[in-house]
Amino acid sequence: MRSYNILIVGVGGQGLLTLGSIIGVACTIRGLDVAVAEVHGMSQRGGSVVIYVRIGEEPSPIMPVGSADHMLALELIEAARHIHHVRRMGYVTVNDFLWPPPLSVYPSRDQLISEVKTRDIKLHVVDANNMSVKITGSPISANIAILGYALGVDEFLRGLLGLDVIEKSLEEHFRGRALELNKSLLRIAFEEGLKRGE
Repeated sequence: MRSYNILIVGVGGQGLLTLGSIIGVACTIRGLDVAVAEVHGMSQRGGSVVIYVRIGEEPSPIMPVGSADHMLALELIEAARHIHHVRRMGYVTVNDFLWPPPLSVYPSRDQLISEVKTRDIKLHVVDANNMSVKITGSPISANIAILGYALGVDEFLRGLLGLDVIEKSLEEHFRGRALELNKSLLRIAFEEGLKRGE
């Protein structure tokens, strides 16, 4: 199969490395070739983080500009900053959340969404923080909500990985109550994505 490219963007402290690992482990469970790399940014709290996930037989985790099939964005500024990586009619699932850098002038939420919409993409803006708070009591699992929603809206990604395989991957990353809460959140976000999908 041709490679399927997922770009994960956000800022340190949002669980982007965990999200990349969850997808990578799911691919391994499915027997798929996968390359995962944190290529840019620093993972300290508040720093810009970009992770490439290439599923398929591509030898390099680095994806060319304009080749991402699905961007999972945990923050709006980072979504706008990296939108040029998404292919025409690719998916963008973005958390409706703004974490502005300190001591800087930055665009508004509406300006950022408008910027992303200038591209010919399938955009889904999701209140993943609130979804996470409702299920887990904290916004810390917004990354899981974004992944569940993305599986719901993107039929190809859903067929490639499958909700059950993502749940098995969660079992490699969480234990006890945290595992059960994240599984519940994943399924709720997935069902919401299915409702909004094409």
